[in-house]
Amino acid sequence: MLGRIGTTLPMLATALFFGPSSAWADFIGELVLQPVGCEETERCTLGADFGFIDRRGIGWKADKGDLTDGASIPQWAEKFVGVPFEERALPAAVLHDHYSKSVRPVRGWLETQRMFYEALREGGVTEPRASTMYAGVLVGSGKWITRMKGKPCDVGEGVACINQTVEITLETQPESYGTDSFLATLNTIQTQIERGVVGQEAVEGLVRSVLPGDPYLQNPSGVIVEDVNVGVYATD
Repeated sequence: MLGRIGTTLPMLATALFFGPSSAWADFIGELVLQPVGCEETERCTLGADFGFIDRRGIGWKADKGDLTDGASIPQWAEKFVGVPFEERALPAAVLHDHYSKSVRPVRGWLETQRMFYEALREGGVTEPRASTMYAGVLVGSGKWITRMKGKPCDVGEGVACINQTVEITLETQPESYGTDSFLATLNTIQTQIERGVVGQEAVEGLVRSVLPGDPYLQNPSGVIVEDVNVGVYATD
């Protein structure tokens, strides 16, 4: 459920950035959307800071004044989860908006989607619905990854090593929600979810099976490191 919603916000900065790693996730602060009823117009403003601590103890925070569409279940998902609006998913949607729609992302794409899944579950969304929505953002959301090129360093034969950055670029891929390809892919995955293949790791495995070799899915940190001489990629 919505753990600490209503907790005073002076705790927020310390908790978000210096909290210990743990096996649980929790919301920090009160989710306030303005004006009242804005979810139906899909144009809301966050009336107060709102945060989340994921299961690794990493903090996420959406700021007062942020714009969000307020749609906890987007239109693409209605076909698969069966309802147009679910309040329990709203906290996750607000946080996902903040981190995925930033001009300069500060978190890796995959870890941002993982946060979305954890926030859905913490908000009380059922495992099958959360798994479907997680699959949806893995397949269709706009993606980003940082590619770093560097000068090689010799620490051993066959070892990929760089010790000086030459170039850093941000590569992106536009969202594909609602396209025929997206719907066909998600329909295939949803069949497996309905058979009981649910949860973060299981869903990631399903998506990787239909999108093999996708660099966004292979690099949780959101960074690809390339040796400019030999083109070896160090992935995590």
